[in-house]
Amino acid sequence: MQSLKIDNGIIKAKKALMGPSLHPVKNIHLEITDGVLTQVKAHPTATTREVLNATHSTLLPGLVDCHVHLALDGINFKDCMEKWHSPGLMASHIKKQLNAGLEQGLTYFRDGGDRGGQALTFKNSSPTNLPIKASGAALRIQKMYGTFLGPGLKKEQIKEAIAFLAGKNADPIKVLVSGIVSFKEYGRVGPQQFDLPLLQQIVNSARKEGLKVMAHANSDEAVKICIQAGVHSVEHGYFITHDTLKMMAEKDIYWIPTIVPVANQLKKPYRDRFTKDELYVIEKTYKRQQEMLCWACEWGVTVGVGTDAGASGVMHGTGFHEELQLYRKAGLSCETILRTATINGAKLLGLDSGLEQGKPLRFTAVAGDPLEDLDILKTPEYICLHTPC
Repeated sequence: MQSLKIDNGIIKAKKALMGPSLHPVKNIHLEITDGVLTQVKAHPTATTREVLNATHSTLLPGLVDCHVHLALDGINFKDCMEKWHSPGLMASHIKKQLNAGLEQGLTYFRDGGDRGGQALTFKNSSPTNLPIKASGAALRIQKMYGTFLGPGLKKEQIKEAIAFLAGKNADPIKVLVSGIVSFKEYGRVGPQQFDLPLLQQIVNSARKEGLKVMAHANSDEAVKICIQAGVHSVEHGYFITHDTLKMMAEKDIYWIPTIVPVANQLKKPYRDRFTKDELYVIEKTYKRQQEMLCWACEWGVTVGVGTDAGASGVMHGTGFHEELQLYRKAGLSCETILRTATINGAKLLGLDSGLEQGKPLRFTAVAGDPLEDLDILKTPEYICLHTPC
């Protein structure tokens, strides 16, 4: 895979999936001026400008992972946390995870946080702009789930914490509304941490700072109060109901289902940790999530792709393609999946770039047609990043 920076020139491609509709255009010529896609032509023209010959490739708006944890690697949780105390080791670690994602064709990442704000610190200290949105430490209540994601807070400390994160250029604000799903008892999740009034206070305080809220929420009740409070996105959302999905569609709230961190527990060596009954619960849990994913797309919920990469069994980069395959096995079309992985992710992150005339260029290029075979996304040929100053 080759990472490109194209400020001025022409790209010749076999096909490009253009604009928000992913309209396929064959034998296309893209003209780029100052990093912006200025002209789209279906026929070649004589030129003296630099040309990238990708006549065997399909270009699509860049792939986006809407939920990662760059401070973790999906393999050794304890080892990663020990590195948090060494800025040099942590910087090398995060760079490695970021590069792993880029090698798999990803062009932007939204980091869901860690207790020390490692990914946010890495982003802020980089001499170059990175394709990362980072939340820093998550908001959570003392003695509740998420000690590795953020320091426990008292309710009266929440507003101050949001102002602090805003001052550190966090974007978005991450809040842990509930715990995680149980692998021992189907349908059970960890306790809810915030009630509706407090969650509304968080959303309002974030808005005053010009920020949106990504909400970790499992259980239908937890997701409902997220919708009522006006969060920007719901992360995970296990055991959501049909009625609540319809509410999400009406309120235009994004959903990031994160199926792979549950499904991958059934693979070796992770499955060896669980009893037969627990494996049954895991399978039933992720298959229900696949079913709800299909209903969400049917009813107009804007779904993105987030992997929870760094969680146990989910590697950065490859986990993205595993998530896409789980979407496919759920019954979604390749076109729908590509939209969730590109256009929807870009909208969620507020990116003004992609494959659209008049906008900065950002794309993933593959050999073949991903509208027919998603597997070709696993071996990208090029990525073009847009990281404005």
